Amino acid sequence: MIDDLENLPNIGKVLAGRLRAAGVTSAAQLQRLGDAAVFKKIRRDLPEDACTHTRMALAGAVRGVRWHSLGADLRARLREEAHA
Repeated sequence: MIDDLENLPNIGKVLAGRLRAAGVTSAAQLQRLGDAAVFKKIRRDLPEDACTHTRMALAGAVRGVRWHSLGADLRARLREEAHA
């Protein structure tokens, strides 16, 4: 059965597994914590998985869109944040 995390845009089996490993187990929890805080959790708990694509995927998932639809300025800021 597909988890509600996997029903969000950009969240497939792999990223859903990373989220669960970082303690985020539902779409509601991801929304409540916000994409920036969840990325920080992933960076802390699974640093090898804290890449630009993960950061953008989380931002898109919280906003309900594919990350490709995020504005150019936001994508640039997310890239910087992922590399900080």
